[in-house]
Amino acid sequence: MELESRLLAGPAPANLLVIDDEPQLRDFLNEVLGEAGYTVEMAGDGREAVEKVGRASFDVAICDLEMPGIDGLETLTRIRAINPDIQFIILTAHGTLESAIESLRIGAFDFLQKPVASQDLLFSVRKALERRDLLERTALFELSRAIFSTLDPAELCDRLMPSAMQILRADDVSLMLLDENRELYIAKSTSLRGDILAVTRLALGERVAGRVAQQAEPAAINDDLAGDGRFAGVRPMRPIKAAMVCPLTVHGELLGVLNVNRVNLEARYTERDRQSATILSSIVALALGNARLHKELQARLQQLSDTQEEVIQNEKMVALGSLLSGVAHELNNPLCALLGYGQLLQQGDLEPKLRKGVEVIVREGERAARIVSDLLRFARPEKPEKRLLGLSGVLLKTLDRKSYELRSSSIDVVTDIDPDLPMVLGDFQQLQAVFNNLITNAQQAMFDHHGRGVLRIKGVSRGGRVVLTFRDDGPGIMAEHARRVFDPFFTTKTVGHGTGLGLSVCFAIVRDHGGVLRVAGEPGHGAVFTVELPTAPLETAAAGDDAAAPARVTAGSGPRILIAESEPDVQSVLVELLEKLGYRPDTADSGEAALAKIRGQDYEAMIADYDMPQLDGRALLDALRAARPKLTRRVIFLAGDTARPHLIEFTSTSGNLLMGKPFRLDAMRDALGRLFPAAGPAADAAHAMTPTR
Repeated sequence: MELESRLLAGPAPANLLVIDDEPQLRDFLNEVLGEAGYTVEMAGDGREAVEKVGRASFDVAICDLEMPGIDGLETLTRIRAINPDIQFIILTAHGTLESAIESLRIGAFDFLQKPVASQDLLFSVRKALERRDLLERTALFELSRAIFSTLDPAELCDRLMPSAMQILRADDVSLMLLDENRELYIAKSTSLRGDILAVTRLALGERVAGRVAQQAEPAAINDDLAGDGRFAGVRPMRPIKAAMVCPLTVHGELLGVLNVNRVNLEARYTERDRQSATILSSIVALALGNARLHKELQARLQQLSDTQEEVIQNEKMVALGSLLSGVAHELNNPLCALLGYGQLLQQGDLEPKLRKGVEVIVREGERAARIVSDLLRFARPEKPEKRLLGLSGVLLKTLDRKSYELRSSSIDVVTDIDPDLPMVLGDFQQLQAVFNNLITNAQQAMFDHHGRGVLRIKGVSRGGRVVLTFRDDGPGIMAEHARRVFDPFFTTKTVGHGTGLGLSVCFAIVRDHGGVLRVAGEPGHGAVFTVELPTAPLETAAAGDDAAAPARVTAGSGPRILIAESEPDVQSVLVELLEKLGYRPDTADSGEAALAKIRGQDYEAMIADYDMPQLDGRALLDALRAARPKLTRRVIFLAGDTARPHLIEFTSTSGNLLMGKPFRLDAMRDALGRLFPAAGPAADAAHAMTPTR
């Protein structure tokens, strides 16, 4: 039944209490009121009346002002202390203006002179009942206004409890809600201890609350449960004088149960009370339903906000990735020449001062090359070798590797990892790099902030994803920094203590695994990084096999090698290296020149820039198949960005070697050794690659 129809439902038959020491008047009033359809109880004095009110519920009391023992005003005061909602009509044969004013002041509804006319008495009773109805409706309205003014579930419960106790005249209230397992738990209670709240769970149909939860209307309980057929076999948990158990439903969906109990009060619950409980439960259910919808809406809005942030971040990463890929390609060519000549100089017999300078050049060049490599990894992460992994194992191995550093920095790690976390499909090394970076950042932030700290790592499974949170107690993150922490080169560390690429690379790795990396936190309250990865399908097997190694090709002594490279300095480094190794190098600085030399001369190998002008690697192999088919598997390709998917696919299917720029000279020597056996000029010249000191 809807709330409005319940409010408009007719009242239950009224219970009246007549209090007078004159038997004839009591009989007269009983007859008049009984014929009018009221249920009437009699009391010969005030003390008897107080006892009756303690045991039963009355709507109106008609009381003589002057009685032996306690008079009418004292009786009114004592009864209203038990039930403040009873409406009083005072009767007197010797009334004065002062006594009438006093009775009205302490809560009487009306004041009638004896002898009282029947029509005057019935009129006064009707008006008293109308006032009682109005007060009930007003109380329910105030309750609805109070609880509908908040959407916070905790605050809603705090407002509900005292209101329910007042409306249904109870001294104990508990609210039970339905959890995700369709079991009732106690969300709030005015009397039960916390340990009882924590362990109490009821299945639907179990005990009193579980049985009433399956009904449509509240149930009033005034008798011993053993004698109540509705609850046969149920033993009470504690003695209760009377109870009103109200199922809370919205549009046919059960939300919980409201238990309103009279533990110390003796009065029984009436049908009228049950109607009030019906209205009360409807209001409470609507308020709880609204609070739940609001919570779900906030969660959806947060999800939309997070998704929007992810989309913005991904688009930003894609745009930056494209830019950085081009920048890195342009930087790698000069770095290749710089490092190449530096390494060649290191192989000579240099003065100590000059050797130190060359070592600085090589060291700083390699540092710049690592930064470029990080840029490329961020812009286009290496294709991961995804296998079935347990993230808890990856995390624990990472923590094991970091244990000494964490202890040295006075960092305690508290882990709360669900032992039944599902598997994910991921690359062990890449995910370990992500965890290592997040742990290192937290360690440094906490140590720099207060010389110690606690890192709390929690792992749960939620919504088909494995969620790991890394929560530190460091300085936190400023609002203006939160949106930029994953941007390349953004760092809050001091100069020289970080490049600002670590989190960018982590973001790219997690994104490549189909997951999300988020950050939260407030200044002074630590930072929280959250890694979410999709769980692996149950039927997923470990990722595939490694690519086949390039085939070795033997050749005669002093093989001719064509260097197809448009960068003069890179070309010069390769020429000098090959000559030192005993090979016979030739050069071509464009695609057309390379094709012309291939068609006119014999070469036993090639070192070619994959991105040669007018001739990329795929076109080069096509030309070799037509002109020199034996040369197709003796090509070493160079590229400033080796992580491009199409390039990886191309070299893995063609069987050709692929090296990134800049490269180490010993790595190039090894690559040439894979094309030719370790004999002849290459073997004789190997000693020349060892730097002299």
